[in-house]
Amino acid sequence: MHTQICMATKTISIREDVYDILKSLKREKESFSDVIGKLARKRKSYIKEYFGTLKDSKSLDEIEEDSRRMRTAARLRA
Repeated sequence: MHTQICMATKTISIREDVYDILKSLKREKESFSDVIGKLARKRKSYIKEYFGTLKDSKSLDEIEEDSRRMRTAARLRA
């Protein structure tokens, strides 16, 4: 038994410089669709990469203090 999978295709226009970037990211035996798919998935989870990075940082304390000062100033203006 032979099963054939037919996938729909779409034609898109991209600038030459963008094509060159995609081509440089493309690995052997990888399609441009694979490259674009990886980039799109990576973009969705981009912010997750930063969760917890300030957990033990002095900067976090400074950000929290600045936030407190701004909230206090806002209440005093009201």
